[in-house]
Amino acid sequence: MKVSHIFYLLTAALLCSCGGEKQNQAALNNDSIPQTESTIYLNQSELPPVNDLARFLAGKPVDQFAAIQSTDYYKDYAKKASQQWSDLKAKTLNPIKQWCNTNIPEFHQDTTCLFYPFGGPDLVFAFTFFPDETDYVLLGLENPGSVTMPDLLSEQETHEYLDSLLYSYRYINKYGFFVASHMHDDFKNLTLNGTIHLILYTLAMENCIITSYKDVYINDLGQITENDSNRKKHPYGYKITFTKDGDPKTRSITYLRMEASDPAMSGTFEFAYFIHSYPEKICYLKSASYLLQNNEFTIMRKILLDQCDRILQDESGLAYARMIKDYDVNIFGTYTRPMNVFSYYKQEDLKQALAARNSKPLPFKIGYASQINESVLMACTRKGKYDYNNPKPPEDNHIAVTKDTIYKVQFKVSWNMIPNNDPMLDGIPDVDYYTDNSVYKYTAGAKKSEAECKDILQIVKNKGFTDAFIVKFANGQRIR
Repeated sequence: MKVSHIFYLLTAALLCSCGGEKQNQAALNNDSIPQTESTIYLNQSELPPVNDLARFLAGKPVDQFAAIQSTDYYKDYAKKASQQWSDLKAKTLNPIKQWCNTNIPEFHQDTTCLFYPFGGPDLVFAFTFFPDETDYVLLGLENPGSVTMPDLLSEQETHEYLDSLLYSYRYINKYGFFVASHMHDDFKNLTLNGTIHLILYTLAMENCIITSYKDVYINDLGQITENDSNRKKHPYGYKITFTKDGDPKTRSITYLRMEASDPAMSGTFEFAYFIHSYPEKICYLKSASYLLQNNEFTIMRKILLDQCDRILQDESGLAYARMIKDYDVNIFGTYTRPMNVFSYYKQEDLKQALAARNSKPLPFKIGYASQINESVLMACTRKGKYDYNNPKPPEDNHIAVTKDTIYKVQFKVSWNMIPNNDPMLDGIPDVDYYTDNSVYKYTAGAKKSEAECKDILQIVKNKGFTDAFIVKFANGQRIR
């Protein structure tokens, strides 16, 4: 959630995950890959240390930190934390839940996966709008951070840590969103050094029990992998498993630091593979700096529109004019204009649509427009249900539908269609393509046997596509 996308774009060079033109065979051949299960701890003594840290941050008793918690400073901190959370619930979170149950119950009661791009550490509103999800995937530019147990800190360090944590919530308490530039400054603290601290605080305040915590990154195949020395070449962060409010159901949160602009995502497909591995998902967009409404974020926009049947967003997400083409859109709240800093993104059609409905103000403040006493939400449901095994209609897959099994050589993956006259295709016979995981996969030849494809495979490799390999089709569909 960003007040300006300038910072987002400037950091692209630092966070860019650049694959080459060619992908290895395993990546080209990637299917939807289930995420690996994390270790689940079975009793209190086996819970990970971060569960105690979360409780400590939330002002809840922890035996290990009893000495610190007995001090006047900590008692005052715990009182402030409790009051701050109670105020947020009374002013914003509880009204949101009540409103959701009445107006968008099919969103509020979803139990699949919440995908929250540009969400940063905002687990607060993720939980509020979508309390029953099995998985939560949050993206941001903010550092994931690392944890240090309070009993290893000096008294001064502990005070700075806890004071900084409460201070970091100042904007979300007042307006309902974090500010990127503020978080950038807040996370310079040696102890409050990333999103993990805010996530842990929210989990404990929501009566969650953390059952595992792992530093992770997304490898070339889109799989969650435990950290190694290569992690910062990929989207990286952490995965937490937890239970909530006494419900034994295991849930997960994956936070990934990644740049979502086209320069960063072009030529690499790991994230598309990763998010596609969640077979059903719902998307939430709030305070997203209108990034998806400009031409520098077309790849992320394509992923969302290809893969998300339902999207709940404010006016800073996908443009209203774009959404009504393919989605049934219910609009709520009031809107006349964006904040001055985003004046370029005024949506006159959204303003008129709300006026025609005689829409009433939302009973809570959320998003950028809350600073001018307005808030708007769009609940978008795809008009035709998405087929997770075939992201595009058969005619868009382009592969001829035939009862015979045919063999082709797959040699290239691209986010966009490649023009027929592109020089890279010169000399390659019978070029074709199909879509998979929101990307175009290009093939050569069309033979009745794998053996007949070997000459074509050699031609393609001689053209520089050394990772090319043979694939099989029947009825116009790839056979895995």
